[in-house]
Amino acid sequence: MLRLQYKARRQAVGRQEREAGSEAVCRRAYPFLKALRERHGRPLHLCAYFPFGNELDITAVLLDSRKRGDVVYLPRTDAASRTMSLHPWTEHTVLTTGAFGLQEPGPEAERLDPEHWDKLDAIFVPGIAYDRQGGRLGLGAGYYDRFWHAYLEALDRAPLERRRADSAVRLACIYSWQLAERVPMEPHDIAVEWLITEDEIIACAAAAELPLTGKNGGRE
Repeated sequence: MLRLQYKARRQAVGRQEREAGSEAVCRRAYPFLKALRERHGRPLHLCAYFPFGNELDITAVLLDSRKRGDVVYLPRTDAASRTMSLHPWTEHTVLTTGAFGLQEPGPEAERLDPEHWDKLDAIFVPGIAYDRQGGRLGLGAGYYDRFWHAYLEALDRAPLERRRADSAVRLACIYSWQLAERVPMEPHDIAVEWLITEDEIIACAAAAELPLTGKNGGRE
């Protein structure tokens, strides 16, 4: 019921609302990613996605990140197994239409092997509704939930010299109306640590320790 409610709300988003919301959210995301770069002392490796339909558009953030030297990976979905592979997105990447009408790298695109998923510094997690505790409601196919658990397994298998103390930051760029009072979660569901809306940046998890300062409870 909650999924249907929020899907209907997204369907009602007009062009002006989408453009204004996307611009405002991207404006907040730039300093967030800058802080993450400063934390690591280098360009980032980002797992992201191309928005579709009336979904909030983060393309400007991805283009800016690429310009700053970050490596952006886009997922390619496998409908049979409902799993995802990751592929570097460059100006030469050829996109095709995949699950749900998403634009994703074609079958010939270069692939990031799972044994190197430990490179990831941040994962943009799409969804239809979220809550301030980090709960997330997806579209129901479970692609990102499966990916997250496969990613954690990849971290466990990483060589000791590459093993990191923390996992990739999980964030979502969303319209403020996508915030629900509470999203029902099951043990296998992926939660997010940070939410970026038009109005604020919300720290959902105490483990997130980015040096973000400014308005909104000291985080912006």
